[in-house]
Amino acid sequence: MTIRDYIEALGGYRAVAKRLGKRHTTVHTHMQAGALPAAWYDALCLMAHEKGIAEPPRSLFSFLTVERRAEAGEAAA
Repeated sequence: MTIRDYIEALGGYRAVAKRLGKRHTTVHTHMQAGALPAAWYDALCLMAHEKGIAEPPRSLFSFLTVERRAEAGEAAA
């Protein structure tokens, strides 16, 4: 599923922008960039529940990642 597909399932980027209190160009720009702000995740999950669709995949968002630390007993890379 693409960001565009998901936003369309929620009613389109203009409807999503209105619910988020953002300009429609802001939502469209993030769609074009290929990642939605992680700060929008909870709001889009709520919107999904309201529409009766699955929560958005986390892969559509720009969550921060951390390097995995070696566990005790693992060889250092």
